[in-house]
Amino acid sequence: MKNTIATLGFSVLMLCATQSHAEILDMSTLKCSDTAEWSEDEAGLVMFWMHGYYGGKAGDTRVDFDAITAVAAKLSEACAANPDIGLMTALKTVVGE
Repeated sequence: MKNTIATLGFSVLMLCATQSHAEILDMSTLKCSDTAEWSEDEAGLVMFWMHGYYGGKAGDTRVDFDAITAVAAKLSEACAANPDIGLMTALKTVVGE
């Protein structure tokens, strides 16, 4: 199962990386309400980025797919309750920073 998730995650990353349009997101300016327009692929890619961002800050080089899924669910709830807050602020609340 983990291999399937890893393969799916890599496939999503490659698909997004090879799309014909380029978009650069400034994570510090995104609000929870901005996520409502994202596709599932875009949301997944951003969750991978956020997991890596916090993993890097903690010196943790592992990719924990269960943790990504759990944080994504909590982040979705936090954003639904507070659509006007910053996405990174909501993430900090969710991960307990």
